[in-house]
Amino acid sequence: MKNTILDKDNHGIIPPGMTAPQKLLLAACSLFFLVFVYIFVKAFFGTSLHLPAIPGGPYGKVIPLALFAFTYFAYTRGFKSASFLALFALVYCWSIEELSIHTGFPFGHYYYSDALGYKLDVVPILLGLNYFWVLMLPTFFLSNLITQGSFLNYGKSWKTLLFTSFVTSILIAGIDMAVDPLDATKLSEWVWTKNSYTGYYGIPYSNYLGYIITMTPAFFIYRLVERKFGAKPFGPVNRYVAGLALLSYLMTFMLYSLPAPSGVSLVACFTMLFPLILAYDKLNKLFSGQTTGLQEE
Repeated sequence: MKNTILDKDNHGIIPPGMTAPQKLLLAACSLFFLVFVYIFVKAFFGTSLHLPAIPGGPYGKVIPLALFAFTYFAYTRGFKSASFLALFALVYCWSIEELSIHTGFPFGHYYYSDALGYKLDVVPILLGLNYFWVLMLPTFFLSNLITQGSFLNYGKSWKTLLFTSFVTSILIAGIDMAVDPLDATKLSEWVWTKNSYTGYYGIPYSNYLGYIITMTPAFFIYRLVERKFGAKPFGPVNRYVAGLALLSYLMTFMLYSLPAPSGVSLVACFTMLFPLILAYDKLNKLFSGQTTGLQEE
């Protein structure tokens, strides 16, 4: 099986030779990405441009972004892999959050306010979707690039899969170092309690260790399932399609780090911006033919 990045000469934004279903899926992905762009623009320029809010409260924001993540994964990894990851995110992420709120393991002690909508027991039902777009989407592809120099291929041996998954979990913890000070400390979407030491904007360090503990096996399982499915792109992937993952990561960096409490943006430069620079360099080499990763798996 080969996952081929076809348009290495970058003839245009739309890869040549696409079928109608491929164009339709890529168009849907692009549409949901434009919603992301609208949210991004409104966050920074909404007061001066007087842009209307997206209806639906937290659901109106999270659902389109989760659909962007799903359609992007479906286009680059296939529908079976995308469907598994979306369902896995809903169940697995709800379960570990539920466990932590009730026991303090693995993240620490906290509770969710009503800002994220309805809850199933003590965890918002939207939380798995939030994990899906803000954490899982960009880090999957960035870790592939950083560890393997490849956008789609992450190796064949279980040791390589495990190491790449470990790097993915570190990237997720890095994103959360920008997300938590804004959403928890400043906006009180969730509130930390009963923690013996909360050394980072009121957040316990165990929170970030918890992401390493939980997300390493999660992505290892996902990558094993992908290998079982024989995951491959639904359509051709060119520089622009691949770049959406990195651009969404950059927008997330700006959305969460810039309005956050003082100092967070500096921390995020090391935990988010530096990995992005590394991944972009690998992606640029990949499409310029400086690596052998154009023919993958």
